[in-house]
Parts: sequence; structure tokens; C-alpha cells
Amino acid sequence: MSHDDPAGASASRMAQSYPASVIRQVFRRAAEFEGVASLTVGEPDFDTPAHIVEAAVDSLRAGDTRYTPNAGIPELRDAVAHLYSQQWGRALTRENVVVTVGGQEGMFLSLRTAVDPGDDVLVTDPSYANYQGQIHLMGARAVDVPLTEDNGFTLTADQVEASLTPRTKALILNSPANPQGAVVPEQELVRIAQLAREHSFIVVSDEVYEQIVYDDVRHVSIAQAVPDFEHFLMVGSLSKSYAMTGWRVGYIVGPAHLLAATTHMKEGVTSCSPAFVQKAAVAALTGPQDALDAMVASYRSRRDLIVDGLSAIPGVSCAGANGAFYVFADIRASGLTSDEFVERLLIDHRVAVIPGTAFGGGGEGFIRLSYATDEATITAGVDGIAALMASVS
Repeated sequence: MSHDDPAGASASRMAQSYPASVIRQVFRRAAEFEGVASLTVGEPDFDTPAHIVEAAVDSLRAGDTRYTPNAGIPELRDAVAHLYSQQWGRALTRENVVVTVGGQEGMFLSLRTAVDPGDDVLVTDPSYANYQGQIHLMGARAVDVPLTEDNGFTLTADQVEASLTPRTKALILNSPANPQGAVVPEQELVRIAQLAREHSFIVVSDEVYEQIVYDDVRHVSIAQAVPDFEHFLMVGSLSKSYAMTGWRVGYIVGPAHLLAATTHMKEGVTSCSPAFVQKAAVAALTGPQDALDAMVASYRSRRDLIVDGLSAIPGVSCAGANGAFYVFADIRASGLTSDEFVERLLIDHRVAVIPGTAFGGGGEGFIRLSYATDEATITAGVDGIAALMASVS
């Protein structure tokens, strides 16, 4: 049957209107060229630590290949509950934890738990691009919370309050944040929690970069900032911290009464997470943390390299970069749009970065660079940006 046969089946309106990933488009475009220095991928360039891999292999050899409980195996749920009981100063149990197939499913199930079709979800602009798509799949409406460069694109309670609508049922909070690397201060989290209580919305807190912070900056969860706060669902993942992006394992931590409903829905989404992957996650969380510490130290060194390099280029600046492994660089002095800058950088200098507009309209005039790569690639990328800026000045 022809693809354009009018009698053929057609995709749903929701599927056809799902926003395309600009990041994936850049990946495909960069693949058309040879010798590209790519600063695009938000993925650790380290191997998963050996003891984690061995735990998975041992699990497979032991025959752990059958279905697992919807909410996850008890050992992993207990490990996650213990970790955050210690970190947040809360008494958590396995009933406060649902294991997910990566942070993406964690966000999907959290939003599905928090909102109904027609509800409003507050989401920062700029923000991680997949949030918009997931809100779209909920049948909800994304309401932008504009961030500003003057404070490093860091979310404030005043910005949240100014964006509230009568139908607000959720706020997506990402700290440390993608694309800008900003970390929300504790005092702002306390005020945001007060707003959530007053206006009865749930804070869906994406904390997948929680372990990757630098200098004197301290990551604090909203569940930690306000110990009796119950209007939250925290999404965590082992992908970034333990170099486990392809393992697809994460979790949601939150009030037991909310997660009881989440667990029921997981049956119809992914049913369960593989046992051997969960056993590997237990090893990651409860085993030695020296590999994690070494990775963060390496990211810190690379952050300094890329920030110093970009800051030395006339007309380029970058704020924040206190967490995660991204910088959000201001290239407005080039006189080019973000898309134009990215295209010329790729064609003329064989450097691939992501346009700021991939993360919302507020990213116009900016580019995102990932420094989860080797120092030679970072240096080549900075040199390419310097050359482009010199050519347009």
C-alpha cells in the first residue's frame, strides 16, 4: 500500500503533532560530515564501573531473567529508600519508591500521576526539550516560566508565582539543570514548596544530575529543604552519575499514597524493569563510590577548561555551569541566530553544538555545549567557536 494512500490508516493527531527533537536533528546533520568535534551529547564518556557490570553478569548467570514486581525488586527499593532517608533526613521505606526504566519513564509516570488532560504544567524556558513532549502526551498544557540570564538562568519562586494559572497542577523543577547547569538555591526551594501547598500543585523534581555539582555548590532536593513537604515526586536516575545511560534504570521517590497509583500505571507502560539491571543498580548505590568521585572530578576539570576557553573569546560569555555537564553560552554578539550560528559552526569549522532554541524560545542567542567528552574535543570546539566569532566580528 502506498504511504500516501488516502484509504490507509493514519497516525493520531497527538502522534502527528508531537514535537520533533532538535537535538536528534543536529546529531543527524553532524553525521553528514567527517572529523566533527561534537559537543552535543549529554552522555558520560566513561565506562560503567566494573563492579556494577559484574553484579549484572552474576544476576544473569543466576537466572534472573523473569518478570519482577511493578514497583521494583525489594533490594533496590530498600537501597533507594535508605539513601534518601540519610540524605533528606526523612523516614522513607520501599513504599516511597518506584523503580523505572530510566529517568524518562520516571518523568512520564510522575506527570501522569500529577495531571489530567486540560491541566497546566509549569516548565522553565529554557528547559530539557523532552519535557514539552511529555506534557503534550498528557493532554496537558505547558506554561512557560521564563528564566533570565542575569542570575544564570536559575529558577526563582517569584518566577513560579508569576506564572501560576487557575489550572496549574504541576511544576517541573530541574536542578542541576539541563541545558544551563544551574542549581536552585535552598531558600528558593522553600518558597516554591510553600507555593505548592498554597496552590495545590505537585512539584515533579528531576534530579538526575544531583551528584554532579562543583566547587562550593550544594545540591538540595525540595524534599530535603522542607522535611514535611508532601507535594512532590522526585525523579532520579543512575544514567549520568554512574555512566549507565544504556542500562535504563531510574526511580521515583515520593509519598506512598501517590506512588500506589503510579505503580498501577507502570503495569500498562513497561510492566517492570529487568532484574539484572536492578541488581546492577543495587551494586551502584551500595558499593564503592570512588568511580563516581573520579568522574565528577574529571567533569570539574573539563568544565573549567571549556568555561575559561569560551570566556576568553570576545563576544562570548557563559553563566552558571555549577552542575551537570553543560554550558549555555551567549553568542548574541555574533549577530547570528542560534540556528544560523550552529549551522555555520558545523559547515565552516566542523564543530557540532546544540542551538539554544532547542530548549525553548528563551534560548535564542545561546548555544548548549556538553563537556562530557575528552579535552581534545573540547579544545577543538572552543577553537572553532573562536574562529567563527572572529569571522563575523
